[in-house]
Amino acid sequence: MDHYEYYDIVDQLSGGAFGKTYLVKLKSNGVLYVMKKVDYLRQEDKTRADAEVEQMRRLASPFTVRLICSFQDRIELCMIMEYCEKGDLRKVISDLQKLPEEERLMRVWELLAQIAFALDHLHSLGIVHRDIKPENIFVMADGSVRLGDFGLAKDIQNAIYATVVGTKVYQAVEVFIQKRMTQESDVFAVGIVIFYCLSGKHPFDAESVEEMIEKIKKGEINEIPQFVSIEMKELILTMLNQV
Repeated sequence: MDHYEYYDIVDQLSGGAFGKTYLVKLKSNGVLYVMKKVDYLRQEDKTRADAEVEQMRRLASPFTVRLICSFQDRIELCMIMEYCEKGDLRKVISDLQKLPEEERLMRVWELLAQIAFALDHLHSLGIVHRDIKPENIFVMADGSVRLGDFGLAKDIQNAIYATVVGTKVYQAVEVFIQKRMTQESDVFAVGIVIFYCLSGKHPFDAESVEEMIEKIKKGEINEIPQFVSIEMKELILTMLNQV
């Protein structure tokens, strides 16, 4: 029996240059999963997909998206992953802005702890994520989060990891100057995400991407909201290389 026949496709979740993702249901018990299908025709795509599977197999954190299994044929590779019912962090960021400030701060501390736990696990394995942003942080039904999308993740021992990839407005200044990505680059991106959660805005917010990148290079961070505790402010500034 073909592996695909074990699943019913419920909905398409996303589609892009690096593959398509679907919400699927396991026929035997009705459990929902995410199926990611990646073209296997080009060697570049094959290398990228194989690397993502290998990275995910190494992960054992409760705060990273879990790989259930993978299988392949001549033209594509398929990954079956746990389903994060509430989508990605973008909706959470919007909802956070509606909370009373004290409650918002407490919730962001929780999110930061979980993201930091996931990132520490990656870095302990010598893995650099290279594309941390709200779209790649997923939310479970209970509100806990999972760091996911390891398509750009690289082993720090591999010279290729220094290649600049990912989303520019989440990249640290050394990425633009030194043209390399490190574990510190991941931490910088988390700092941006946390600032976003607290304020609903990018810490280097500007009218264009080009202006935003210039502000990152110059370290011109926007003001952290007044309600944020001293401890959180210091942590954000440290992550954003401001102290």
